[in-house]
Amino acid sequence: MGVRIHFSGDDLRKVTIARQSPLMWEIERSLRALQLRDSGAATAPWQAWARLRLPRSAHHLLTLVPPSGPCPDFLSPIEAEPGLESGLERVLSTPRSLLSRDMGQLAERRRLPLWARELGRGSPLVLRALERAMRDYHQAVIQPVHRRLTADLETVVGGLTQTLSRQGLDALLASLHPSIRWNPPVLDVSHELFDQDVHLDGWGLHLVPSFFTPTNAFCVNHTPPMTVVFPILPIEPWRPGPGPGRTHAADTLAALLGGRRAMLLRAIAATDGITTTRLAATAALAPSTVSHHTAALRHAGLITTHRTGTSVRHGTTPLGLDLLRAQPSGIA
Repeated sequence: MGVRIHFSGDDLRKVTIARQSPLMWEIERSLRALQLRDSGAATAPWQAWARLRLPRSAHHLLTLVPPSGPCPDFLSPIEAEPGLESGLERVLSTPRSLLSRDMGQLAERRRLPLWARELGRGSPLVLRALERAMRDYHQAVIQPVHRRLTADLETVVGGLTQTLSRQGLDALLASLHPSIRWNPPVLDVSHELFDQDVHLDGWGLHLVPSFFTPTNAFCVNHTPPMTVVFPILPIEPWRPGPGPGRTHAADTLAALLGGRRAMLLRAIAATDGITTTRLAATAALAPSTVSHHTAALRHAGLITTHRTGTSVRHGTTPLGLDLLRAQPSGIA
């Protein structure tokens, strides 16, 4: 199952990398990550911190955005410019016909409360409440980590751009994420719900890294270029910080292992079976540096390493998982 993206010669010359992930997309993806039972070691500290800070008004958003499966398209407009104000303007100016379509599709899958049905009718009162909920949510759990996300994204995008310039397009497309396979001229994006072939025919491909996309990449293909959003990991581990009723605490895992090894251990746990190449691309480190750190983690009994064909893959041992579970939650 998945979306098979077929490239033409023109499309191979039209591959671009986003400098930032659209904010409204990240809000929608973070709402999903917030509700997952197992969000992965990379985002679990943020999830625990965000749940403590979730404002009451934002609970309505959880009705609209489930942890998996479709949600209303109007909440994450493709054409929105960066920034909260422009994104909210696009959401609030959604034509009533599209509100009715999106909320009708949601009602086919679940029973909706009265306010959600009124949203589908374009109720100004409900739209204002939706705006307040999205503002409160952004202020509580996205804005406090915005600077951190921006810095990490710049590092990741720099690594991807470096791979493209030094090793070429094949190396870039082959190292994006385990859920993406590059079999020239087809990019196979695995997905549990979709099974289709898409021919770009000159559209080109736009790659969007995302911190809050927890497991699999996904495609957005309403308008050109074809957009593929794929998960990336924090460059450094989320550092525990104060939440309601909590005091600031140190990152004990980083103190024990070192920042890079702690980050790599979390990355391996989040995507069990990850390759050395993928780890290097994610962490923006040289493969030789990653191999040095994974050797130390393996000797400590925290990970296992095995070869599959030409790839070397890493997995987390029970001891490594226990060590991760023992970490405090929260975000600085």
